[in-house]
Amino acid sequence: MEIVKERSGDYLDVRVSGRLDNHWSTPFDEAIEEMIREGAHHLRVDLTDVTYLSSAGIGALMKAYSDTTNLQGSFVISAASERVRTVLKMVALESLLFGEEGEPEPRIATAAATVTQVQSEHALFECHSLPGAPCDLQLVGDPTKLQSGFDESTTLVAAPDVFALGVGALGHSYDECRGLFGEFLAAAGTAAYMPTDGTSTPDYMTRSGELVAEIQALYAIVFRGSPSHLLRFDAATAGGAVPLSEIVSVCAEVAGTPQTGIVMAAEVSGLICTLLRRSPVEASRFDFPAVREWLSYLPEHEHGRSSSIVVGVTSKTSSSFLRPVNERLHGHFHAAVTAFRSLPRGRVEMTDVLAQAIQPRSVTSIVHLLRDDRPIEGGGESEFLRGACWVFPIGEAS
Repeated sequence: MEIVKERSGDYLDVRVSGRLDNHWSTPFDEAIEEMIREGAHHLRVDLTDVTYLSSAGIGALMKAYSDTTNLQGSFVISAASERVRTVLKMVALESLLFGEEGEPEPRIATAAATVTQVQSEHALFECHSLPGAPCDLQLVGDPTKLQSGFDESTTLVAAPDVFALGVGALGHSYDECRGLFGEFLAAAGTAAYMPTDGTSTPDYMTRSGELVAEIQALYAIVFRGSPSHLLRFDAATAGGAVPLSEIVSVCAEVAGTPQTGIVMAAEVSGLICTLLRRSPVEASRFDFPAVREWLSYLPEHEHGRSSSIVVGVTSKTSSSFLRPVNERLHGHFHAAVTAFRSLPRGRVEMTDVLAQAIQPRSVTSIVHLLRDDRPIEGGGESEFLRGACWVFPIGEAS
């Protein structure tokens, strides 16, 4: 099989030749998935040179159709050999998969609300106005106790309007979670954390009916409310990536407040991150070489070709809860690393994105994002390919 692709306006034209049988359906499926990863959501496929189509090949075509339409995109067979057309007609898929003559250009979903464009050094942003108002910020616990140990926790309820990150565990008491405390995040009724009991398997809980996640937090940053803006971003150049600090700076500028809460769903280029290996109920050791027993950290970009849910706060002033993001801003950000999933274009709902991202066996890690700006050994900062940011203006901390 041979697959050739060429960009044509909003479409990616794909020409396939050879047999589309059980053996070749897998390479075809992988090629389509890679095109979607690269941001192509409108595919126009030429099957003129496909000489054979089996049920496995039909399944691959239908999967491509489903994957693109779920992203508000399109999958159209622009031409096909007589054999392929006959097979698809026999299984009543001809009218579904074949485009009509003079079909309109693909429509990009837009909202009635104001949409503006913002360009930064590495990215293009599409800004959607939302009805959210300034949020409340609460700081829980004392992160400096990482050096001395913790002897109590605070219970946080992951309500739909609660967004939080810090060190904690899912459970009902400090004693129950004593050997589990690790990085956690919570957003819109969903909470996930990284246990430190050696299992290396993230756990999560999503609100359902009267079931609401309870988090035992050693320390946490919590903001409550609804977002004022949705920012969609794409790397400005093909193959490029967008640094976290640049995304955060645009979010803070759009919010227009001294402090900003951010929830982001994005495709990962690479993360600079760390996570606890042991529960910090006892005094943690961050001197070398003891730090190796307490933290997992590699000064290289990790988790490429994954997706992520990021929750964090940025501020123009520093505190014990925050670290430098760039020369002007401080912040604290945690990421749930998940299996890759492309986002639909345009305006999307946060709860829908979270529900699709946080699935059984989908979450692979919960990490703390770092900025490692050491002159020689430093790995830099986390970078993303494209994504959606929900921006929460924040008033004064309480």
